[in-house]
Amino acid sequence: MVAPRSFVLSADDRAVLDAADKFARKEFVPLARRMDDEEWWPPDIFQKIGAVGFMGVTVPAEHGGAGMDLFSSGLICQAFARWNPAIALSWAAHDNLCVNNIYRNASEAQRRQYLPGLCDGSKIGALGLTEPGAGSDALGAMRTSARRVGDHYILNGTKIYITNGPVADVLLVYAKTAPELGAKGISAFIVEKDFPGFKVAKNWSRWAFAAARPQSWCSTTAACRRPTWLARKMRASKSS
Repeated sequence: MVAPRSFVLSADDRAVLDAADKFARKEFVPLARRMDDEEWWPPDIFQKIGAVGFMGVTVPAEHGGAGMDLFSSGLICQAFARWNPAIALSWAAHDNLCVNNIYRNASEAQRRQYLPGLCDGSKIGALGLTEPGAGSDALGAMRTSARRVGDHYILNGTKIYITNGPVADVLLVYAKTAPELGAKGISAFIVEKDFPGFKVAKNWSRWAFAAARPQSWCSTTAACRRPTWLARKMRASKSS
């Protein structure tokens, strides 16, 4: 049985929080005004974050990550949000919803193909779940489908309000492969921005966190043909 964790930060926890706080204060604060005024996104900020080891936080070093845990990830997000909430939100969507998800659920071949670039910040990740008209029932009301044709899957559907959607290189897209099973008939597919048929349909401005266009609400439309070995199925209820 694992003992409950104390709410008092250990020396290692404090070191992570302090390092992330110091980095964010130096790098993020000078960007904030322009980001807010122009809805501008600093194109190299993820690579700067990766260079100091704050990308791929929960991914082992063998795949290019920092080899820390989810608690450390939360501390880093807290530090980032103190100085620039927009960057913190974008980072969390990338590092937790996409990168951590791929590490936990993907095949070893997929890990080796996608994680190095996502962990060093040269690639930007996103998660495609929410859809128009789905409301709070994101899984039950999902309409995006994935149909197997030979050795490929064809994805058809629309996603909306996808953080990082307009700038993402790699998206983890949820689609129904067994509609008769409801929320348990959903699989996750790794979709690259250059796959045939994929497009970002519209970029939405936000009332909050308007600082960065990639964090604006956006619609993504996918009708992608792709090899099955890049589309290992993952039950959505286990992919968080």
